[in-house]
Amino acid sequence: MPDVLVLDMNYRPVGFKSWQDAITNVWKERAIVVKEDESGLKLHSPSFEVGMPRVIRVRNAWVKRRKTSVPFSRRNLYVRDGGECQYCGRHLKLEEYTLDHVIPRSQGGVSSWVNMVLACMRCNKHKAGRTPQQAGMPLLHKPVVPKVDDPKYNFKLHIRKMRPEWKEWENFLYWNIELDE
Repeated sequence: MPDVLVLDMNYRPVGFKSWQDAITNVWKERAIVVKEDESGLKLHSPSFEVGMPRVIRVRNAWVKRRKTSVPFSRRNLYVRDGGECQYCGRHLKLEEYTLDHVIPRSQGGVSSWVNMVLACMRCNKHKAGRTPQQAGMPLLHKPVVPKVDDPKYNFKLHIRKMRPEWKEWENFLYWNIELDE
């Protein structure tokens, strides 16, 4: 879970890292700890001791490379489809969903953004090796290739609460924290 705020050389927020990645960057002297965990939690190794970082600042310019396309992955398919079965609309947990080829591979379908959707196991079994038309199961949303600049697909922070150590950067973080249901 990304729980360390990363600042650039000018103390502007540029992203988040896991505490493990933050410690690695501090140990390799790529970053310095700006704020530690308010509880005083310390991390120890035989040759290294540091307070649990909650805000780090990179020592050199940190440029986020702009991706030209959204990676085609199980997780990103889940994000694109909003975690819903594209046949019945049921919200699916990560461990409950299956991936369905709209045009089955047995009929020449390929694994791609425009031919794969999330489906619950019940709908996937019912559709079997047929197209949605053949099975009488229309898609709720047409599968599309997500755009890199669409905020719905760029949001990957998965941060549920504001840490007290991040108070100075609250205005930036407000727009990036997950909303409660």
